[in-house]
Amino acid sequence: MKRGPRTVVVIGPFRSGTSLASRILSILGADFGPPETMLKADRFNPDGYFQHARVRIANNRLIRSVGSTVAWPAHPQIVADRGDLKPLCRTDLSWISGASLSGLKDPRFSATLAAWIAAGALDPSRLLLVRMERNLNAAALDLHGMPELARQMTERTPESARATLERYAEFAAWHAGNLRVPHFTLRYEELLANPREHIAMLADFIGAGGQRRIEAARRSIRLPQ
Repeated sequence: MKRGPRTVVVIGPFRSGTSLASRILSILGADFGPPETMLKADRFNPDGYFQHARVRIANNRLIRSVGSTVAWPAHPQIVADRGDLKPLCRTDLSWISGASLSGLKDPRFSATLAAWIAAGALDPSRLLLVRMERNLNAAALDLHGMPELARQMTERTPESARATLERYAEFAAWHAGNLRVPHFTLRYEELLANPREHIAMLADFIGAGGQRRIEAARRSIRLPQ
């Protein structure tokens, strides 16, 4: 694994475990930036989102700049080629430059990450990619946990939600397959079934952690009721 400053970007559909993966990465040593600018924990995600409001705003504007919506974003290549990229370089990611291992998380990166690279806001030679997967039928049933998406859906049904989540999963896979960036795919159900093994593999991928941090990350996992 190449050493030097690195940024791990977590992508995947909404409700696929991106926040859980980010929390684990944070315990393993990734700096996700100042807590005061992160989205606050709520009843949908009581352990926090590890996601910055300014990044979400920038991604929302970028997706809208090509005439699409968060509920149905355009293909990543279209977003990168036709989107308004200028605001991306003005988005404050200052903690990245000061950390040997930093983190970024937003499900919208599934559609926009290539655009951030094209804009020069993120250096692909420093990036690591963690892609989350989950059974999309289960994720789609959790509409109440996706209020922003639900407001933009023409039909607020599990079927409509699944179509949106499938699109995000497809675009996340596109990034993993087309960016020349090391990537690691982590399945939500497998992580819950055998957390120590998968956290250890994740720690090995990012080149950080150690047994104490791996065990602390394992203890942090709340199993679904």
